[in-house]
Amino acid sequence: MSTEETTTPATPSVARTDNGASAPLADKFGRPLRDLRISVTDRCNFRCTYCMPKEVFDRDHEFLAHKEILTFEEITRLVRVFVGQGVEKVRLTGGEPTVRRDLLKLIEMLAAIPGLKDLTLTTNGSRLAQMAKPLKDAGLTRLTVSLDSMDDAVFRRMNDVEFPVAMVLAGIEAAQTAGLAPIKVNTVVRRGMNEAGVADIAGHFRGTGITVRFIEFMDVGNSNGWRLDDVVPA
Repeated sequence: MSTEETTTPATPSVARTDNGASAPLADKFGRPLRDLRISVTDRCNFRCTYCMPKEVFDRDHEFLAHKEILTFEEITRLVRVFVGQGVEKVRLTGGEPTVRRDLLKLIEMLAAIPGLKDLTLTTNGSRLAQMAKPLKDAGLTRLTVSLDSMDDAVFRRMNDVEFPVAMVLAGIEAAQTAGLAPIKVNTVVRRGMNEAGVADIAGHFRGTGITVRFIEFMDVGNSNGWRLDDVVPA
């Protein structure tokens, strides 16, 4: 999830230089496109109320079949193509990317691509305590962790799988120790749920070098019960 916004949807284009070689990808305003986001899975081990609520993503929900998901070889080929068009940063997301089997192998494959300067990951932090060092060793540059509250009861209620906040904090600490930096923390703020804890999160990470970003509760395909009244604006 990103806090970056554009007023007009960007339409990528490939220009040609005088000698016929492809120029870097650019949007309709001529701005170079340097970042690529790749969803490696649509599955997640959380059921966050603002993203994948249980009443929609229940046991009967049909996720993508394995044959419909890009293979590691396909992802690597695509990244090579995009890097050749000027992309410098790749972000792996999901769902929750760490539930993708053999994710470390994919990171090793991507990290070996010449010209790729930044390989990062967005995660809920549930497996980070165990995976931080292996992720770094595989070639991951940095990461972003989702954390919606320092209050354990509130956090469990929001992830809706009874996952404790302490384990996410342990994962962030492991990532710092492993040298994955800079680390960013994303906090989705929903009125009536966690807005009272905004200062607690800011205070906890103050002076740590970790960047905290507060994100408005957004409509994600009419599946999360979005209402304007639940939004805490900037």
